[in-house]
Amino acid sequence: MRRLSLTAGALALALVVTGCSGDESSAEAEAPAGPQEQLAAAQEILESTEAMTVELTGTDVPTDVNGVRSATGVAVVDGDTIKFAGDIEGRINGVTATVGLICIGPDAYMKLFTPDYAPVDLDELGAPNPTTFLDPEAGLSSLIGATTDLAEGERTREGREILRQITGTLPGDRVEALLRLGGPDRTFDVTYGLTDDNELRSAVLEGEFYDGTESTYTLLLTDYGQAVPIERPTGAATDAPTTPAASPTT
Repeated sequence: MRRLSLTAGALALALVVTGCSGDESSAEAEAPAGPQEQLAAAQEILESTEAMTVELTGTDVPTDVNGVRSATGVAVVDGDTIKFAGDIEGRINGVTATVGLICIGPDAYMKLFTPDYAPVDLDELGAPNPTTFLDPEAGLSSLIGATTDLAEGERTREGREILRQITGTLPGDRVEALLRLGGPDRTFDVTYGLTDDNELRSAVLEGEFYDGTESTYTLLLTDYGQAVPIERPTGAATDAPTTPAASPTT
């Protein structure tokens, strides 16, 4: 009986020691990575996704300049081509309006004061092409890679999700490449919001997007991988791009 008791005691001790060791290993394995590692994981997910819903909202945007105030739509990677379909709201040639927008790579088609989509030159309007968001060279992925002065922020709620915040600084040329705003001689503050699975859910950019004015642009990214069919508008493929004219009715 004494031998049996000693054996049982040794087994119990071994289980306790093993359990503690396992807990420590598990705790180390589950310990949150630093901000650089977290953003690297988010960047990898961005670069591998084939679709996402994008919402862009601008605040403190001057009312007397051309520019995008908000946008919402779906960006899709279709082979070697990135596509976008959605709506944008902003000031175009002195007119504030909400318009439909379809982009097939660099080609853009807008529905403004007309029943059908017509080709439009976004560069001439100074508006960003939303397909850029998923472009590995100039999109959100490259924005992450260019962020410096990384620091962990607070946790915040976005809908039903609790996001880990990471703050940093962005060079103006990267912001200009993405949003067609700002400039290479400026820097911008950025706050990323990551889910527990390291999906980039939000990016809040703050700085002088317009001369003499501090503004904020917030990107909300959802529905990773949920693609929708996006086609070039019928009959618009060979039309020359146009610049929307102002309308006195808006």
